[in-house]
Amino acid sequence: MGALDADNMLEIEIRPNLLDRDRKLVISQDIVTYEDSNWKDIPNTTFNKDEIEGLRFGVEPIQGYVFTIGCRYCVDIKGFDGSLMKIRFTSLYGIRNKKLYEKYMSILNVLFSTHQEDIINRHIESFNRNSLVEILGTTFKTEGVTLNGNNILYDDLGFKEYKGSYALFSKSNPKIYKVYSYLKDWNSAVVYSISKQLLLASAVTSPTTISAR
Repeated sequence: MGALDADNMLEIEIRPNLLDRDRKLVISQDIVTYEDSNWKDIPNTTFNKDEIEGLRFGVEPIQGYVFTIGCRYCVDIKGFDGSLMKIRFTSLYGIRNKKLYEKYMSILNVLFSTHQEDIINRHIESFNRNSLVEILGTTFKTEGVTLNGNNILYDDLGFKEYKGSYALFSKSNPKIYKVYSYLKDWNSAVVYSISKQLLLASAVTSPTTISAR
């Protein structure tokens, strides 16, 4: 599946599809590099620790003429300069699907324990410094959340999970809501983490700060 050491470093071979070659992905505390170039004169995409702005991830169904014939595992990394790393691998008709799912989860687990934590902590620090932070058009403040221009107090904020997404909504007016897709929205997992922490903190007192991870 791939080599994972005690320092949360993963080195793994990825074949995007059956006709492609193996490509090396390396994730460590300090760097992510992926052999995504097909040309010798074009370097592989590499991000240093402080260059990663966002993550998104998910599983796309591959539709046949009548029914679903497979799935595509997707992990995207975006840099502050707008550069992208797109990691893809595909299972058709269930071939290698269990092995590819395990590979997908190992990539996410290492990314989450290294670089995702940094992204979350940057937003937490912004909240603690400014008493608010905005992510994906959602503004978290000490007294509540602004969704689609509507202010919702934390004791009125609902949270519901779906397959591949989740929603924040007003309990008193469920027509006020916002859905976040892990696959389509950058840093949706950050909104998930911060909203969970603020909901937990608000159950005790008005959250003026939240703890870094």
